[in-house]
Amino acid sequence: MTEPRVPSLAAVMLALATALIAGCDRVGGVMGLTGTVGATAPQLIGPERLRVTVPDRGAQAVLGPVSRTGGVTVWQTLDGITLAFRDGALTGTRGLGDDLMSADVSGDLAMLRGTGPGGHHPHIRSYLDGENRTVFRSYQCRRAGTDRDSGPRGTALRRVAMHCISPRDSFTNVYWLDGAGTVTRSRQWVGPRIGYMETQRVAR
Repeated sequence: MTEPRVPSLAAVMLALATALIAGCDRVGGVMGLTGTVGATAPQLIGPERLRVTVPDRGAQAVLGPVSRTGGVTVWQTLDGITLAFRDGALTGTRGLGDDLMSADVSGDLAMLRGTGPGGHHPHIRSYLDGENRTVFRSYQCRRAGTDRDSGPRGTALRRVAMHCISPRDSFTNVYWLDGAGTVTRSRQWVGPRIGYMETQRVAR
């Protein structure tokens, strides 16, 4: 049975504390999320914003930062959905359903910075199975290509693709980095049920 198409998340979300986006608080019913999350305004710690799109869900939202520890920034919607990134690489999600519980992105970041040994590097992820047990999945990843691209107002960006394989599946993440090496856009794989997540830094 095919999964029913889900309306845009932007159409069903309340405004962030800064009133960037609007909608209603029926996120759980619309997206089929696990559990119930209270609509409590996030305590934002900075002016940055992150536009996130999940193409397979037909969902989109703008998130604000709520914590930053050891290079990991957590971004949150008013409805409690959170995404964690270490220097632009996705390390976890909460509230999407079939969440990515954790990801070791140290090898990914070394590749993006050009400090890795080259060749393949390990990439470990964890998910919860149907009995709420942690399941680890191991991948071997390698650089799949690097080229130049243009960002907003013609800014130069470096586009880096990373291909990862395991005995059961594979995915390709793509990152766009500015001249300072900051990830300004990305297309990263969350998991088989959610698919890819596209992110872009946006002005407030």
